[in-house]
Amino acid sequence: MFNSYSIRVDLQATGSRIKELRKQKRLKVAELAEIMHSSENTIFKWQRGDCLPTIDNLVVLSIVFETPMDEIIQIEGRGDEPLLPFWGYVNVLLLKIKN
Repeated sequence: MFNSYSIRVDLQATGSRIKELRKQKRLKVAELAEIMHSSENTIFKWQRGDCLPTIDNLVVLSIVFETPMDEIIQIEGRGDEPLLPFWGYVNVLLLKIKN
C-alpha cells in the first residue's frame, strides 16, 4: 500500500511528463512560457527535472494540459495509485471552472 505521508517526487519523470504533455498539446516552449507568464528557461528547468513548478503553476499546467495534477507530478514507487483519494474530485472542479 502506498504511504501518502512518505512521498518523494521523481523530478526527472515529472519533467519528462511536462514535456510529453506540452508536445501532445503541440505547444512550443515559448508558447507555454507565455501562457504561464514565465520564462522559457523556467519551462526548460521543469522539463529537465532541475526543479518543480509551484503549486500555482501546477494548477495552470493542469488546466492547459487538461490533465489532473497528480498525473503531472510523478511520485517514486507510486505506480497507478492516486496521490490523494480526493485528487480526482479537485481536478474535476478545476476543469469545470475552466469551462
